[in-house]
Amino acid sequence: MLSLTTPRPARRKRELLAGLTAAVLAAGSWAGEADTAAGGTGLRMSGFGSLGLSRVDAPAGWGYRRELTQGGSDASWRPDVDTRLGVQVNYSLGSRFELVAQVIAKKRGTYASDGDALEWAYAAYRPNADWTLRAGRVNLDAFLMADYRNVGYGFMAARPPVELYAMLPTSLDGADLARGWSHGDAHWRAKLMVGTAQIGDFHTAEPGRVRDVVGLMLSREEDGLLLRGSASRTRIELAMGGLQPAVDALGQLSALPIPVVADQARQLRARLGVADIWATFLELGLRHEMGNWQWSAELVRMSAAPLIKQSSAYATVGYRLGDWTPYIAHGRTRDAMPVTPVPAWAAALTPVLGPAAAAQSQMLGVVITDAVNRSRVHQSGWSLGARWDLHPQAALKLQWDRIRVDAGGPGLWTGADGSAAKANVATAVVDFIF
Repeated sequence: MLSLTTPRPARRKRELLAGLTAAVLAAGSWAGEADTAAGGTGLRMSGFGSLGLSRVDAPAGWGYRRELTQGGSDASWRPDVDTRLGVQVNYSLGSRFELVAQVIAKKRGTYASDGDALEWAYAAYRPNADWTLRAGRVNLDAFLMADYRNVGYGFMAARPPVELYAMLPTSLDGADLARGWSHGDAHWRAKLMVGTAQIGDFHTAEPGRVRDVVGLMLSREEDGLLLRGSASRTRIELAMGGLQPAVDALGQLSALPIPVVADQARQLRARLGVADIWATFLELGLRHEMGNWQWSAELVRMSAAPLIKQSSAYATVGYRLGDWTPYIAHGRTRDAMPVTPVPAWAAALTPVLGPAAAAQSQMLGVVITDAVNRSRVHQSGWSLGARWDLHPQAALKLQWDRIRVDAGGPGLWTGADGSAAKANVATAVVDFIF
């Protein structure tokens, strides 16, 4: 989308780090009190983190990012792509009630709010071993790595596949109800989710919202094989803000008796001027551990016409050799919405509007077309890497990514133009838990 607003102050990073420090200190003081708790109550604190450094070789001005909620940078050496620190506090009130909070400090987008550092904050109620009800800010359990996408120690590669996970929402403000049961040797789990969420950095001081989320998830696990699927339906509200004058101007151009201009203006207005649309997410995922082999794959289809019709998928395979696990992965995203052709309106509009107004309309069409095309995601990538479990609670990962961006598909990058490009990303990261 076009950015017609000014960024928030740079003090946000300091505020988020200060908030995390306060959470750690507070949790440490509570832990001492929890030791004296009796009768099944108690507090547990745990944490995780990643220290990473990446070397990005990409076209000039292109900013690599791990997820859309992350700000981009065109610097060659990047310590901020994977580096993060998280703390989680669990407070049990007997066997049925639990309070959970998780705070994460990591690089975020320009328009991230202060509250985004709080990834989880919910109350859980378990009437028995089969049922769990959670309310508050919970993980959106519609994707394979939803529980641990920020916990690098929990997965094999340096980061979740960006071709899929970069675009997916993280937390859900609402509630979910889960039931688990066993049938033979298989364990089944079903979950209903409702609430609101947010996807990415909407590049506006008044970010859009993902409202009325309703999702269902079903999984089956047996002998190291996990199969799961989910379906979610949501309403996306985008704040128009400073874009409204451009939308109005396109509406006026679409009413002109000049077919070549009116048709293109109408199409651009349909892509740019949608403030309230319904989106559907469909997901299939599997993960299998068989002896020393580890592999996973996932497919997600997202439809939010007339903005997006995407299919994203990845597969990762690794083989454990002692403390080392070499692996290979491939991911890709394809947008079925076509690339919008650049308007050529000046000649047709000059006799009707005059040279000055025709030139302004031509420029408006070019700018909006460029913004629409740069928001598309049409990208694929191969990853080669190795994980070394150097400690029971720490792992070193070395990874090389070869990325190909098709023309009109740089939506995962910042500062990118619409041309086709290739990039290389070399990463070293240490993931740890405590």
